[in-house]
Amino acid sequence: MNQIFDFLLVLIDRKCLIFNSEPKTNTMKKNLFILLILVTISSFAQPRFIVQNGTTTVFSNINDAITNATAGDTLYLPGGGFAITNTTIDKTLHWVGVGHYPDSTAATGQTRITSGLSFTGNCDNSSFEGIEFVSSLTFGSNTDEAENILIKRCRVRGELRLRTVNTGNPDLNDQISECVLTVVHGNNAANCLIEKCIINRPIVSFYQSLFRYNSLNIYDYYNRSLQYIDGCQFHDNIFAYSTGHFSVTSCDFKDNLYSTGLPFDPTTSTNTASGNMINIGNENVYTEITGNFYDFKYDDNYHQQGGGTDTLGIYGAPIPYKEGSVPFYPHVRIVSVDDSATEGQLGVKITVAAQDH
Repeated sequence: MNQIFDFLLVLIDRKCLIFNSEPKTNTMKKNLFILLILVTISSFAQPRFIVQNGTTTVFSNINDAITNATAGDTLYLPGGGFAITNTTIDKTLHWVGVGHYPDSTAATGQTRITSGLSFTGNCDNSSFEGIEFVSSLTFGSNTDEAENILIKRCRVRGELRLRTVNTGNPDLNDQISECVLTVVHGNNAANCLIEKCIINRPIVSFYQSLFRYNSLNIYDYYNRSLQYIDGCQFHDNIFAYSTGHFSVTSCDFKDNLYSTGLPFDPTTSTNTASGNMINIGNENVYTEITGNFYDFKYDDNYHQQGGGTDTLGIYGAPIPYKEGSVPFYPHVRIVSVDDSATEGQLGVKITVAAQDH
């Protein structure tokens, strides 16, 4: 298996000369494809961590890969669970895993980072895709906000905190899309977009941000799904369990679905409401949920009940939540390697699928 890895790596180092008769864009796509094959093969042999930015460097340890990466590099992670020694990261990196949904990562295993991480101010413009973070994620420092962060098709089991201080209302321009989340804490962050996410614990402390097409299966002991929210927009979401508010002011709630009644009186509140469906009942929201609504399960069906076209929640968006939630890049679904060589040839069969968005 390592010989296959080394051969493909040579192709990249030589800029894939076997493809150089094709347009440059096609060559770049095939270079990326080979990188993904490398990451997949590393799931079956010694893990390999690929750092790319014009050139390609391979490491056998995730900590060495992070240490040696320079600002702006892309870090490709194989399947497996990985602990990071230096849990404070202070440079812009683009993190790409193989995904976290079991049925879409059967060939590679899920990419899981087990350490709680802090990304300080110099990590502006970082992105994360296809990774399960077992612990918490914190962004920014006391003196330097982390801005323009993109988190897509990830799962964060711990708290996701976008700031470390709660003074002011800075525009972070963060985007969180197609993720499975627990607590989402903005610390008064402004100008954030949270869309097409499954969220299972309260959303806390946001200012003038947009929440759209989320499936909010939130549990809170005090029935406070939203806490300390000011001037935000909530459009086309599903509120399927806890729906109460605590210190929610000057927000616009439009075209949402509520399992219970509207959690405020729009005639006396500073919040506005229009086009919302209320008192649907938990049992009438989703196609099939087993157990608690607020305990995310990969086998649950979060499509709206009724079998028609979804209009709200993660599947209601014009470009809906993608089944499997794997990265946009092509991903390996099946790998079959012969146990032994026949006439000097080792049979390797790799089945790859690509997302359409």
